[in-house]
Amino acid sequence: MKHEIWFDEDNEVLRFKLIGQWTVENFKEAMTRIQELFEGKEHRYLIGDVSQASPQKYTKEFRQLVAEEGANVQLDKAAITGASPVLRMMAKMLIAAGRVARKIPMETRFFKTDEEAVEWLKGKVTWNFRLHG
Repeated sequence: MKHEIWFDEDNEVLRFKLIGQWTVENFKEAMTRIQELFEGKEHRYLIGDVSQASPQKYTKEFRQLVAEEGANVQLDKAAITGASPVLRMMAKMLIAAGRVARKIPMETRFFKTDEEAVEWLKGKVTWNFRLHG
């Protein structure tokens, strides 16, 4: 898998860097790794960096997989950084699909900088653009 996933001990957040496109296979692999990294953690905060992602192709099967697997991860909050307008729109569609299925209730926001994302995840700020879905 070319995507990068690690737990940032300093900030107590899981970091995920999407490189290129999702596939069903690498999405399942990523979700397994994320579950492993969250094992025993008090909070389930994620920062997704999509600055190196390509425009995605989301089939109905893939959207259903995201809703199901996303529910299993049980994130408390997710912050997305590095999103172009196109990737931002695509991410909103996936998150909305999960919410419609009532499987992904966590709060998700988009940020321009990593620092803003970390501050929001840790509860130090309450402003920014909120994802409506």
